[in-house]
Amino acid sequence: MKTFWKKKLPACLLALALLAGTVPMASAASADLTYDVDEDSGVWLDADDFQEIYEDDNGGYLEYVEFTDYDDFDDYGYFTFEDFDRYEFDDVDSKALENYEFYYDSAYADDYDIDLDTLRFVTYDNIDSDTLDFDVRLYGDEGSFYATVRIDVEGGSGSGSGDVELTYKVDPGDDVTVDAEDFWDLFDEEDGRYDELEYVEFTSYDDFDDFGYFGADGYDGDDYVLDYELNDSDLDDAMFYYDENDVWYDYDFELDTLTFYADRNADADTLAFDFTMRGVDGDKVYGTLYIEVGKGSGTSSKGDLTYQVDPDDDVTLDAEDFYDFFYDESDYDELEYVEFTDYDDFDDYGCFYADGYDSDDYTRDYELNDSDLDDAVFYYDEDDVWDDYDFELDTLTFAADRNADEDTLTFDVTMHGVKGDKISATLTIEIGKGSGTGTKVDGDIIYEVDPDDSVTFDRDDFWDFLDDETGDDLEYVRFTDAAELDDWGELYSYDYDDDRVYFDESDLDDGYFYYDSKDLFYDEDFTLDDLTFVADKDADGEVVELDFTAYGEDGDKAYGTVAIAIGDVGTGVAAEGGDIRYYTDYSGRVQINANDIARFFEESYPGYTLQYVTFEDAPTYGSLYYNYYGTSSYGSSYSLRITADNCDDMDFYFSPSSSQHALSELTYVPSGVNYCAQIPFTAYGSGSRSVSGTILISVNLSEVPDVYGPTPKNTAVTFPAASIYTAVAQSSGLGLDSIQLLELPATNEGTIYVGSGTSKRADTKTLYGYSSGSERISQLRFVPASGFTGSVEIPYVACNSSGDPIASGKLCLGVVSEMEDFSDISSSTWCYKYVLELSDADVIDGYSDGTFKPDNQVTYGAALKLIMLAAGYDEQEPVNSNVFSGYLARAQADGLVSGSVNLNAPITRLAVSQIAAKAMGLSISNLSSVRPFTDTTDPYVQALNAAGIVEGYFSNGTSTFKPYNTLTRGQISAIVWRMEQAQ
Repeated sequence: MKTFWKKKLPACLLALALLAGTVPMASAASADLTYDVDEDSGVWLDADDFQEIYEDDNGGYLEYVEFTDYDDFDDYGYFTFEDFDRYEFDDVDSKALENYEFYYDSAYADDYDIDLDTLRFVTYDNIDSDTLDFDVRLYGDEGSFYATVRIDVEGGSGSGSGDVELTYKVDPGDDVTVDAEDFWDLFDEEDGRYDELEYVEFTSYDDFDDFGYFGADGYDGDDYVLDYELNDSDLDDAMFYYDENDVWYDYDFELDTLTFYADRNADADTLAFDFTMRGVDGDKVYGTLYIEVGKGSGTSSKGDLTYQVDPDDDVTLDAEDFYDFFYDESDYDELEYVEFTDYDDFDDYGCFYADGYDSDDYTRDYELNDSDLDDAVFYYDEDDVWDDYDFELDTLTFAADRNADEDTLTFDVTMHGVKGDKISATLTIEIGKGSGTGTKVDGDIIYEVDPDDSVTFDRDDFWDFLDDETGDDLEYVRFTDAAELDDWGELYSYDYDDDRVYFDESDLDDGYFYYDSKDLFYDEDFTLDDLTFVADKDADGEVVELDFTAYGEDGDKAYGTVAIAIGDVGTGVAAEGGDIRYYTDYSGRVQINANDIARFFEESYPGYTLQYVTFEDAPTYGSLYYNYYGTSSYGSSYSLRITADNCDDMDFYFSPSSSQHALSELTYVPSGVNYCAQIPFTAYGSGSRSVSGTILISVNLSEVPDVYGPTPKNTAVTFPAASIYTAVAQSSGLGLDSIQLLELPATNEGTIYVGSGTSKRADTKTLYGYSSGSERISQLRFVPASGFTGSVEIPYVACNSSGDPIASGKLCLGVVSEMEDFSDISSSTWCYKYVLELSDADVIDGYSDGTFKPDNQVTYGAALKLIMLAAGYDEQEPVNSNVFSGYLARAQADGLVSGSVNLNAPITRLAVSQIAAKAMGLSISNLSSVRPFTDTTDPYVQALNAAGIVEGYFSNGTSTFKPYNTLTRGQISAIVWRMEQAQ
């Protein structure tokens, strides 16, 4: 605190001020200034009021005010004010108020002195009426004197002062999730300073443990936990953030996931939760959340315990769900075992499996059908499992048939406690629709064969499948269903006598197909590696599916499907690959980039070069044109639509002659909106090499924004399901039902797992549901490789409830060593990920004041340093007074730069391209003969464009580079980031 001795009073007034300070002030019977304020409101103390009473008393000019004595006001509210320099609000309680001086005029104040005109008293909600007196001392050019300021507080519920309220309703045994937008809207309406909501805290509330609990997604113990349980004792410790990107520390949670789970025996009542909403700029709004717990309908079909599963999938029941339910319902008893007492006939939908005893043998995954489920006893503690039909509750699994109809199965159970309590409950299993993708070939193992030809199974495919699912080594395989086998072909293998044996649908399930032929001993033992399918000659376009169970040497097993695609099997609009992806709105055009296909080819065959491309089919939706704008000097001089009939007749060349069609002249024109078009192609190159792929084009109202988030290295990241949903909805106007991953991260980057463990890896075939299905988006978890830092992009397609892709997007993760914080860069800044990741890699840095200044022009010297560091050069010490002079000297020595250079001048796009291409060692000899830009023929620009690092400006068939445009710091960060990815 600055003392009186440091104030800028004229010297002649110092003695007067000291003398006045020795005179005690008599108690005022009435106040010199009086202000009125309601509860949950605020009142500004007017600086001119203080000037008037100072002038009335002394005839002078007020300089500043101090609070000298006052009532304890902390139960009623607090003061808030701003300083003259930062203009940031500070909140002050009764212990600190006397430490400040409040200046009437900034001309007499230093930076950080307090502005009297910003002084405001803010009251709490639900306070009593009272009168607060404050003794103050006023200093000015005529000395100082004392006065009394009075604040009359009007409390009580009838004040109508703006207390905000939110009310949600929930039935017993059900749950309700709050809407973050409700809080945002209330904060926005109540706050008069145009602040934006940052987070919500609960300050006081009823004891609610007898009614239920809250759950939310957030951090606990440095781990991100889904649906973390918050009870009466810890709710007020948590902070609930409006923006999920602000959730980083223990007891930080996402506001939009806050859910109240009502106990099934909760009485009808209304629970009140007082909260404080805090803004980004420091404003606060107080309110009350009411949760009305109803009586319950008594007719809900929802079970006490509910699980969901898709056809041809399984779900394992959680013993802890049964334990918690029993404990809540019983008289503090603990669960011992569970029995099934009544249930629907479920044999047409699937069966149960569990680990336990049968005929004195312990059996893993013992099958329990409709006729024997009620004979079994399922124990919570595996040590209690000893007798026939005793099983471990935590292994109880329902496996749905692949052709199971969408339905809900109901099972009545009785739970028995250690102390003898018994609780009845209902278990429901909801069977979903499955993928619903029509003719899409979908299987865990897929083989392709032409009509009237054969394909032999690979035993290692089954080994890898079981290893991925369980970690066990494969012993043998049994087939459980063989749809369409007899109609479209036949199977054969060899027995232990090496005799060929044929199978049809009726007897395939009798065979044991062993991984190792040395294990064959009995008549029904066969070799897996010799199992061969022979397709009928008239089976073109058909798919044969064989359901199987793979058994491991340690007793584990996994269920899967072999899909055999015969001939030309159509895929509709279901996503298959998407090796090259584009995005456009429904009125836009997509120019197919020849360099994209060239890079795809060279990834498969390094050292070889692309020559030409053929298309296998035309897109189902929209149209593909050659020379759409009529500006091409290659091949056809007019616009030509590529169709299913003529696509086989044309080759599109990477470096065409004048009579050949150029790969660079292809344009896709959308038709409709919210779909993913696919264009299958085969790329042919030098050395007689070829590779097939698919172009996928997402057509929506607008491009699906990337979902981006930084994460510390060695830290697992759960997929942000809500953010992916929002991104898709924002671009399409539709809600997504599921997503399909198009690519998985490289092994050196990390692995995507399903669930909390590492036993099940994600794949590119499964549809991961948003709000239904046994495997959901929120269960996907990316685990970075140990020590890895860098950028990870995970592309996906979003599907509707029928399994049809409606949009394509990307989840982007920046795995960093530490979170760099620039004051003028946030997650909404377009270059955020580039700056953040380059800063973490020590390639780029900001200014000493903590800013990055992304819109500032970048100088030649700064750009040169960034490019060289990104290309692998070491730091270069200056050779003269310019901090970048060492980089220039090294660049000139290595031939990256020639001639004289002004390091302080702006750099052009042309110069950046030339330096970057040379620093990266890009070849300029294997480029397409088609120049990509009309305003430059520079080979280094073309090389950098071919590498996907710089792009041009396309309009009506013409592409320009604008080589002499300068760049901002944000733009150079994007180029340097792409250089890093291309290394």
